[in-house]
Amino acid sequence: MEPAWILWGALVACVVAALLPWANAEAAIVGATLLLPREALPLLVLGAAAAQVTAKSAVYGLARWAPDRMPARARATLARVHTLARRRSALTVTVLASSALGVPPFYLVALACGAAAAPLGAFVAAAFAGMVLRYGVLAGAVALAWGGL
Repeated sequence: MEPAWILWGALVACVVAALLPWANAEAAIVGATLLLPREALPLLVLGAAAAQVTAKSAVYGLARWAPDRMPARARATLARVHTLARRRSALTVTVLASSALGVPPFYLVALACGAAAAPLGAFVAAAFAGMVLRYGVLAGAVALAWGGL
C-alpha cells in the first residue's frame, strides 16, 4: 500500500478518535508505524498530533457554546472548573498531562476548558506539545520493538 494512503488513513482515524471518545487513535498510530517507512514517522507524529488537536478544538468550541444551554446542576459543576481556567499554569499542566498521558481523559479536559472559556491559544499549545510527546514515544517504541529505528 502507498505510504501516503497509510498516512492519510491514520490522520483520519485520529480525527475520528478525537471526536468519539471510545475510538482509539493509538491503534492507528501503531498500525501506521508498522506499515510506514521509518523516515515518514516524524510526519506521522506531527500530523496525528495536529489532527487530534484540531478536532479537540472543535470539542472545545462546542463546550464553549454549550454552558448557557446546560441544566443548572451542570453549570454549577462548571463553575468549579473556572478556577482552573483562571490559573494559567495549572491549566497548561493539566492539558499537557492529559494530552500526553491520557489522565485525566483528554476528551473531558477539552470539554472543561471550552466550558470554562479557557484561553484557546494556551489550550492548543499545551495539547499539541502533549500529543507530539505521546505519539512520538509510541511510534518510537513500536519502531524500535519491530525492526529498530
